[in-house]
Amino acid sequence: MFLLRALPKALVLVLVLLTVASFAAPALAASYSVTVRTNSPSYTGSQKIIINGTVSPTPGPNTAVVLTTTSPGGAVVDYQEDPVNPSTGAYNGSIVAGGTATWIAGTYLVNATWGGSSGSASQTTTFQYSPIGTSTTTTTSVSCTPAIVVVYPETRCTATVSGASGTISGETMAFSQTGGTGAVNFPSPATCAISGTSCSVFASDVTPGPVTIQASYPGDANNAASSGTASVTVPRVATSIFLACTLYSVGVASSCKATVEGGESVTPGEMVTFSQNGTGSVTLPSPPTCGLNIFRLESAGCAIELTGNSPGPVTINASYGGDAIHAPSSGTTTITIIQNSTSTSTTSSSSSSSSATTATRTTSTTSSPSSSSGGSGSLIYLGVAAVVILVIVIGVVFSRRRPAGNRGGQPAAT
Repeated sequence: MFLLRALPKALVLVLVLLTVASFAAPALAASYSVTVRTNSPSYTGSQKIIINGTVSPTPGPNTAVVLTTTSPGGAVVDYQEDPVNPSTGAYNGSIVAGGTATWIAGTYLVNATWGGSSGSASQTTTFQYSPIGTSTTTTTSVSCTPAIVVVYPETRCTATVSGASGTISGETMAFSQTGGTGAVNFPSPATCAISGTSCSVFASDVTPGPVTIQASYPGDANNAASSGTASVTVPRVATSIFLACTLYSVGVASSCKATVEGGESVTPGEMVTFSQNGTGSVTLPSPPTCGLNIFRLESAGCAIELTGNSPGPVTINASYGGDAIHAPSSGTTTITIIQNSTSTSTTSSSSSSSSATTATRTTSTTSSPSSSSGGSGSLIYLGVAAVVILVIVIGVVFSRRRPAGNRGGQPAAT
């Protein structure tokens, strides 16, 4: 307090303002977007190509949009940076078509990218280009089989060139993915040598979703370049659930395990949800779920504890919701909840409406001690009789072996 009084008032005010500013919430960065377009959908020869667009919201001073233009064969034919108007967000660029060997006939891609300290954005557009000359116009078509990669882990894409002048065997066809939310893998390099008018490559599935595959013919001295596309779909990996549940008794807890089969890389912790229906019932945990653990390359599993609630058959249902890679699935199994032995004995003794099975079990349980007692008494009687007989036999034997002189007190004859 003494130090604050000693400081000049102006310095104290500065310190207070700095303290308040340090606790102020930082401003959220804006979400930017950029547009790009050309002044014509197609060009020939050495026409001038105008490219423009806007960045919004207005990015302020000293920023630029990077424009990259690539040919159908993937070669970069132009690269430039165009400043952005700080007040309107507009930019303008231009390209003179042709002039180099990389300018071939076909579809060109223009990519506009803007980036600043507060954010970034990108967008693309296309245009057609045809050089002036005597080249023959060609058409490239693509077909991929199967179009839905379900049974096979890959699809065969065949590109065919039509309308070419002369032979094009041995020339190279290039493949690429140009769109779609899914993804496929091509061989490296993603090319094939044309035999006759066509050639093929295999594309393997990677990420589920639709995929656009493009084949580009670069052209030659006699034929103009061309390209074509085909669409395939990479589906989610099919899964199935197997349930293994043990036999249950009323009031007894046991486990029920769900195994999700199919596909690789099931995400650990993804949930399996359990439910039940039937005349019997079990007590499920709350919530009735468990998180998957991977225990083999293509399967994962988890278990919950169930407690028998009331006797009768119960159908246990398990469902897996799937994810971006794996399709959902469900499985069922039926268990029987039985009345345990303790509960059966109590019920039969206190209720006259016991079932025939219960009465039989009760009679068996009651007669068991009596049967055991009778058996023990018979053994005792047999033991006593055996001892008496043994004593009589020993007495007879000894009486016969006595000397004659001792019988009746008479001396023996000489």
